[in-house]
Amino acid sequence: MNDKSYNSDRLFGVAAFLISMGTFFVYIYEARLLQKQQYASALPYLEMWNSGGPTNYRLLLVNNGVGPAFVRNVRVHHRGKVYQMDHVAFYNKVRNPDDTTDFVTTNINPGRVIPAGREIELLIVTGSREKVKRFRRLFDGDDAEIEITYASVYEEQWRLRGVKNPPQKQDD
Repeated sequence: MNDKSYNSDRLFGVAAFLISMGTFFVYIYEARLLQKQQYASALPYLEMWNSGGPTNYRLLLVNNGVGPAFVRNVRVHHRGKVYQMDHVAFYNKVRNPDDTTDFVTTNINPGRVIPAGREIELLIVTGSREKVKRFRRLFDGDDAEIEITYASVYEEQWRLRGVKNPPQKQDD
């Protein structure tokens, strides 16, 4: 065997190996891009909003994402304490027994699914300016914050805490 053919065979072998490795890394990169695209196509994005005027108040939960949100946990943070319950049970626990405010609520409990594009009225209060102001002050994040931990269809965990904060992705 002559030296030139041996060197050219070795050169072609190394070149084929490098091309194969390059193809392998491109494949891995593309697979990661596809996975990110797939996750983004099912991303839930929960937000809480205040709405209303002087004699009415609405606390809204909206899924502005493109995928459903699977509620895992609901808590209320109030004056340094954490209540492992939704806003309805929390308010019934801390409210003054003499309070006669009429309001409409929607429970948000673990296990609930919030579809993409869905708006849920968590709380609706109508009445005097004083009563409306009390509820707005309580739930707009100054006094009590509702915390909702939720997941996407791919089990990515997110946490929304209060009206004034965007959802935060939770590390696994």
